[in-house]
Amino acid sequence: MTFVQWEFLAFLSVVFTTYWAIPSRRLQNLFLIVASAVFYGWVHPWFLVLLYASALIDYVGALAMERYPLRRGRVLAVSLASNLAILGYYKYFDFFLTNVSGILSAFGVENSVLPLGILLPAGISFYTFQSMAYSIDVYRGELRARRTPLDYLLAVSLFPHLVAGPVQRASNLLLQAETHRRFDLGRVQSGFSLAMWGLFKKVVVADTVSPYVDKIFGLREPAGPMIWAATLGFAIQILADFSGYTDMARGVARMLGFSLMENFKNPYLAVNPSDFWRRWHVSFSSWIRDYLFIPLGGSRGGFWGTTRATFGAMLISGLWHGASWNFVLWGGYHALLITGYRLVTPRIPAGLRRGPLAHAGAVVLMFGFTCFGWLLFRETDGSALLGHLTRSPLAASADQWVATVTMLAIAGAAAVPLVLGLLVQRWLWPRIEEAPWALPLQTSAWALAAAATFFFGRMSAMDFIYFQF
Repeated sequence: MTFVQWEFLAFLSVVFTTYWAIPSRRLQNLFLIVASAVFYGWVHPWFLVLLYASALIDYVGALAMERYPLRRGRVLAVSLASNLAILGYYKYFDFFLTNVSGILSAFGVENSVLPLGILLPAGISFYTFQSMAYSIDVYRGELRARRTPLDYLLAVSLFPHLVAGPVQRASNLLLQAETHRRFDLGRVQSGFSLAMWGLFKKVVVADTVSPYVDKIFGLREPAGPMIWAATLGFAIQILADFSGYTDMARGVARMLGFSLMENFKNPYLAVNPSDFWRRWHVSFSSWIRDYLFIPLGGSRGGFWGTTRATFGAMLISGLWHGASWNFVLWGGYHALLITGYRLVTPRIPAGLRRGPLAHAGAVVLMFGFTCFGWLLFRETDGSALLGHLTRSPLAASADQWVATVTMLAIAGAAAVPLVLGLLVQRWLWPRIEEAPWALPLQTSAWALAAAATFFFGRMSAMDFIYFQF
């Protein structure tokens, strides 16, 4: 089940009314665990086996680490290895077989090594990372192992964040699962607004741009201007799609009394690569920082040590996004960007860095670098990607220029509501939210968003981009 299916609207209505009618926190937690199982197992009930197996491994492992402190390193190793084995098989084993076959063929060895066609369970990367973080935190002594399995299971499987994040820290959701929650009309209204905005971004913005982007990337040899226009469209699409999911997840969770961390902080306003990763997919990038970059040495080993840690973390980050070499290339590209900025920025004259147009220039430059990265991310075919990169960005026929301008116009039109939403969030709403006419204005916005969603919606909704990860 996804947030953009009609079934989800009925599901949420039943869950919301029943949940707040339950007076006991423990019964609320049990009810949400069952509801989350229905949500996650709606199409493939066997997905639940993997979810609960991962949760059980880390729950038992954390208890064992506290009971046998001298052996906690071994217990952690077993816990991590078990989780990574499950993730590796379902997400990367077919990728491994495909590469083995390719290598053998390259050396002239005939083989019948074929991928098994393993179905990737939705959200496996997200809940695996979250569950692993719980074990690591207990190992580090930053968190006590939980004795109540229901509270722990709810923190792992709470349905709003289960499939595509945000990747919650165990301590955050565990504390909320263990705390009594009271109905708050203000939080419900706020959560509903956030969820409606996320739905609008997904259906009206992302799903409207997507067919045009897919059409250009699906061409055999698109002209250079066309592919770069489509890349700009994809930059708008992926932001609206993924931040739309996150806003819906945060909004629905808020309506149920839970707070999920903010996952996007206007990433296209970043001034450098490090700033971008503090704004884009914040829950994941902070996970990579705390559980990969810092353990790999972080910034403690001088320039070369920091560079090694950066490349290690970003290459793994890229591979996490999918079983394809283009994602590894994308991760390496961002590591190169971070390292390049680290080298170049101190050498730029202070006066130039602090000039009146310096900030705007830095934003534009970083957005250009980001879009180049999105081309690496979007194109999974290596030969096609090489063609895109070697083709002239200005050579095109008259018809191809028409297609390019059309794609640019669609991307620009799609960006307008995102910019307006930012202005409303930062400037307008803080000034009017206490006004007596704020609620009528808010409900009118809900109605407009619902009407636009109904008008632009398709009979078969497109999956969220990050469902494949």
